[in-house]
Amino acid sequence: MINLIKALFLESFRNKISFFFGILLPVVFFIMFAQVFSNEKEVSFAYFSDKPLDIPGKYYSNKNALMKDRYNYAASAFVESKKIVVYKNYNDYTVDLWIDGLKRKVDTIDFREIVKINERILDYKVLNEKESIYLGSFVLSLVSIGMFSAINLFERYRKIGIIRRFRVLPLSAFLFVLSFSLSQFIVSLISFVVVRLVGIFLFNINLKVDYLFFAFSFISAVLGMLGIGILLSILFEKFANSVAQFLYTIFIFFSGIYFPIDFLPKFLKNITYFLPIMYIFDNFKHSIFKQDSFGKFLLQNISLIIFGVVLLYFGGKILFAPEE
Repeated sequence: MINLIKALFLESFRNKISFFFGILLPVVFFIMFAQVFSNEKEVSFAYFSDKPLDIPGKYYSNKNALMKDRYNYAASAFVESKKIVVYKNYNDYTVDLWIDGLKRKVDTIDFREIVKINERILDYKVLNEKESIYLGSFVLSLVSIGMFSAINLFERYRKIGIIRRFRVLPLSAFLFVLSFSLSQFIVSLISFVVVRLVGIFLFNINLKVDYLFFAFSFISAVLGMLGIGILLSILFEKFANSVAQFLYTIFIFFSGIYFPIDFLPKFLKNITYFLPIMYIFDNFKHSIFKQDSFGKFLLQNISLIIFGVVLLYFGGKILFAPEE
């Protein structure tokens, strides 16, 4: 089995399309888009008041609008009649300085008799643009590795007769699919190391993650996308690779990794709910700052794992079925 995993692993790097979409292109996108935000400030602020104040941060004249957007900022403040309510998304000295500056500024305004800071500390941090692109590039790499490797298994392996040779060996379909899956986990780990090294050395990004949650998200992402690749291979037997390349483009533009989905019309935003990459991205974000509920995180990961395992099982049966 170890030799089979090794052979399948090495074969993954011989396929130029899989290597390009799985490792090279996400890294290129990461470097390109992260450079755009290389001068970005690490923290951002916003505040609501009945009139603009001379303080750093985005001014909101509508309280409900800021309540909706408050998770997008390092800290947001609501300057009301006799108090200030501050939402801190993570602890940082620049956030504390901003709060102190805000309090001093409001203290100088005549119509404020009482100023009260009520800090509601959330247990997660907001990803800045570079960090979001960093994490998204890794997710995109996992998505493409799983999808294109499964399609390669059905198309290329069948075409050059590799599957026919495996059928004559004392090898079950389950063992073959298991070996193939493990080989893709290794490829995905290499992709993770590459993206992580680029993030550390070029952009000084080193996110602290919950490794148990991260590993759970990693396993479900690889299995889920292997399942997607097998499904495409079954539905589009001769055109699966072209369909996958089209889906890859959709993932880039509609996942929110590189381009904000808030800019899209409402009917296009609805497309994101049908894209697995959005849920995979959410799972990995949860492993960093646990913004969503644990129940949602668990449901999304288990659904991806079940989907992937079921498709891998039936895909192996189809691959090893006798040819007519």
